[in-house]
Amino acid sequence: MSEDMKSNVHTHMERIPSESSKNDLAKVNTIGTVKLTDGDIVYIPAPTSDPQDPLNMPAWQKLVVTVIVSIFSTLGLSLVSGFGGLLGFYIPTYAAAGKTYADITALMTYPSLFMGIGNLIGMPLAVAVGRRSVMLGSTIILVVSAILCSTAKNYEWHLAARSVLGLAAGQSEALVPLIVQEIYFLHERSKGLMVQQTIQVILTAIWVLFASPIAGKITPQWWYGLGAALAAVQLIATFFLLPETKYARPLEAFQEVQPDAEGGDIESDPARLSSRANICTQRPALDFVTYAPRTLKSDMRMWVGKPEWKLIYKVLKETFTVMLFPNVFWAMCLNGLTLGANVAIGITYGTVITSAPYNWSQSSTSYVNCGQIVTALLALPLLGYGSDLLIKWKANRNGGIHEPENRLLPLFFPIIIGIFTAILYGQGAAHPERYHWFNVVWAVAAYYFTFVGANITAITYLLDSYPARSGSLLVVICAFRGIISFGVIYGIAPFVHTAGYDGMFNTFGGLTAALGLLAIPIYFFGKRIRGFTARWAMDSSRSE
Repeated sequence: MSEDMKSNVHTHMERIPSESSKNDLAKVNTIGTVKLTDGDIVYIPAPTSDPQDPLNMPAWQKLVVTVIVSIFSTLGLSLVSGFGGLLGFYIPTYAAAGKTYADITALMTYPSLFMGIGNLIGMPLAVAVGRRSVMLGSTIILVVSAILCSTAKNYEWHLAARSVLGLAAGQSEALVPLIVQEIYFLHERSKGLMVQQTIQVILTAIWVLFASPIAGKITPQWWYGLGAALAAVQLIATFFLLPETKYARPLEAFQEVQPDAEGGDIESDPARLSSRANICTQRPALDFVTYAPRTLKSDMRMWVGKPEWKLIYKVLKETFTVMLFPNVFWAMCLNGLTLGANVAIGITYGTVITSAPYNWSQSSTSYVNCGQIVTALLALPLLGYGSDLLIKWKANRNGGIHEPENRLLPLFFPIIIGIFTAILYGQGAAHPERYHWFNVVWAVAAYYFTFVGANITAITYLLDSYPARSGSLLVVICAFRGIISFGVIYGIAPFVHTAGYDGMFNTFGGLTAALGLLAIPIYFFGKRIRGFTARWAMDSSRSE
């Protein structure tokens, strides 16, 4: 780390807590448990006076960054998931070439696997080199892979190109939330992720909604071509408008200190407790004398400081460590299951809606995605803005102390919706003559809400629990959920053949219920889990 970066992270870090803060800090004896209110909101991470600190971006620039990364997510995810509305165009051609239904659905399942692999590659690079350069590289891959899909001459070429597409699209799952959470303080984090998800869901829903009619008018090949053109425009916007958000901060910025080697409470030593008392309720004025101002030229740097290549190994090592924490493992499984069930609905709804008694045309299939816009406008604010309000309210009732497990409270709503929706969709797909076509429209929107709810809840909970390990945690959640979801959906064709739609989606409903119920012990015992795992979750030298 360069000397200027070291000086950046320590400026304005010494704060004198009030007497009430000192008393309350005695309660803060576990990683992730922090002082969030002290009359006013406490800023976490502690703010600096450096104009180039991502937390000090003006509000308009934070919004621009959020929109830029959301558009990237939209393009990547739409080209992957929007293909569900185009399967009907390819089935006759590939079936004539001797491909089975399982082979054809692999065009949807394998990109999900490679999205997870893409996170395993991209996130360590983003931590070591920087977020901006990985985002630019991923956008270039997105453009090239969309062109390859458009020009595919056979099934094998198409599958390979979509797998490469998955590598690029995977960055929308981990790198994008990493960038967003780095420009907001803890008490704003869920709201920031909610804004990003709302933009992404609305734009993705619109793009996917018109996937089949666009393909019907200009051919599926040119649907990919349109995606490639839009990704090229996105590449230009990213180059000029997305600054680097990597910024080194000491653990004290998160009200954390290194745990005892023996695993004891991290505040057992009064001197160390005092060092953690970094309570800041007033943001310092920007210092344009000591630090350089933020300019277009500084924002367009490919990276800040020198690449730290050793962090690639460090992040990968920590990834396979933190994934074994009970709370992290649970969050990973919940995300993997809900993503897999969501993709399973995306793979099967086209067959259901175009068959009797509904008999929708192939060019109208993707219209079933219209409900996702409603999900974004009504449900996501509940999970985002509502979560931030909830943790402030709970902290005020707890002497100003924030416990990350309070982020889990809104989860019950998407879990209940998911259980009900999975079972109902399975029954409707198995016995369509008994159900209206709206059952399919409801399922596509409602279970997507379950997945997004699990995603936002897990990310905010884990980032609050282990604040200095954001990169490793996002790799676990986003990379391994992709791999888990691939395992979930890989056997869809034989599962439907042996158990029927109702049997398969009853299983998804039961698993959603089981993993949702596990949130209860995580809520009540999460603090003990954090205390026990603290020795493996912290690094005295820096945060990611």
